[in-house]
Amino acid sequence: MISFLLAITVLTTPSSIMEQVHTVRIETSPGIIELSTAVAISPNHAITLCIFTDDNSVTIETHSGILHPDSLIISPDLGLVIMFFEDEIFDEYQIPSDVVPDIGDPLTIIGNGLSGVLAVEGRTREQYPDGSFLLTSNIRDGLMGAAVFNDKDEYVGIITGIIRMDDQFQDNNNREYIVLYPSQIWYMWSKLIVMSEEYTEHSFGVIAISSISLTSSRPSGIHIVSVSVGSRAWKTGLRPGDLITRIDDTPVYQPETLRGLLILSDDTLDVTVLRNTFERNISIPPF
Repeated sequence: MISFLLAITVLTTPSSIMEQVHTVRIETSPGIIELSTAVAISPNHAITLCIFTDDNSVTIETHSGILHPDSLIISPDLGLVIMFFEDEIFDEYQIPSDVVPDIGDPLTIIGNGLSGVLAVEGRTREQYPDGSFLLTSNIRDGLMGAAVFNDKDEYVGIITGIIRMDDQFQDNNNREYIVLYPSQIWYMWSKLIVMSEEYTEHSFGVIAISSISLTSSRPSGIHIVSVSVGSRAWKTGLRPGDLITRIDDTPVYQPETLRGLLILSDDTLDVTVLRNTFERNISIPPF
């Protein structure tokens, strides 16, 4: 079993990162406030874990004070929400990265505890078939929904789970784990929202859904449900039942990734497709 050295003290984090990270306040019932973490991804947008309901009051702490977003863009499939503000309120921001951490990479995890903003170190231990990562870290209250940055200060994901082992199952280091939902899975969705462009005139000709495998026997990917005969997708060779597993040698999991790359890329995409048990590569020109 691989073990990694962990920092159990609060880290010194660059001020540029800390200025991108904001506290989300969720009023779950009168007088009861829960805290989460959001990252500014444009002057007008911040992204966070969707851990509230329509009945909750949601605000974010900014340099301008505690503000209500003008609208919320929720992705039920991703479990994420983007807060939109009509005025530009964030001075420091960055679009989520498409970089995927390597096993053993050091990461900085920034969350919100009862004592305020906290930053701890974690390291990637293994990647699950659905694309998420298991991290080793010193578990602290306030890491659920925390923002994760790599050693280049790139925003690489959100913490979506905490695993506390029973005593009888703990390893020799009494290690506990947290789950990272990497931005590589959802960065294209957020990028298209930030651009706030309408692309209804573009039609690729497929209906697709995310297909997440929980075993290593079959990969996760984008499952093609239907293809319009004669469409751009049909002409490239895609057929119903195909599973797109990689684009330009990068694993993909969400239909928004395919849509975003078709819209934003200038180059032909090299797409890996699994049909039944046979894998092949096709080329798809961008819009």
